[in-house]
Amino acid sequence: MSHPMRRNMAGKIAVELIEADVEAGFALVDEARACSASGQPQFSSRVRQDAEEIIADIERRLQRLDDSESQPFHSLITELRNEIAALEREAKT
Repeated sequence: MSHPMRRNMAGKIAVELIEADVEAGFALVDEARACSASGQPQFSSRVRQDAEEIIADIERRLQRLDDSESQPFHSLITELRNEIAALEREAKT
């Protein structure tokens, strides 16, 4: 049986890691836009792929949390996905 305090600490750390991943994802979106604007479409594409990988990491981490802990992140993940999709559309034009 795991100790409740350890579970609380593990949950807190998991949430903090997800928060950091979300911030990193949005930072990568900004970086991809900057690369695209400066005429570096290949680097922009790679940075966008990194942001997509972060979403996959976030989703894996969210599966380990209970609903009350993961719920606040769902709208952020949707927003991050929308930003990445916008990058893809911008790259095609």
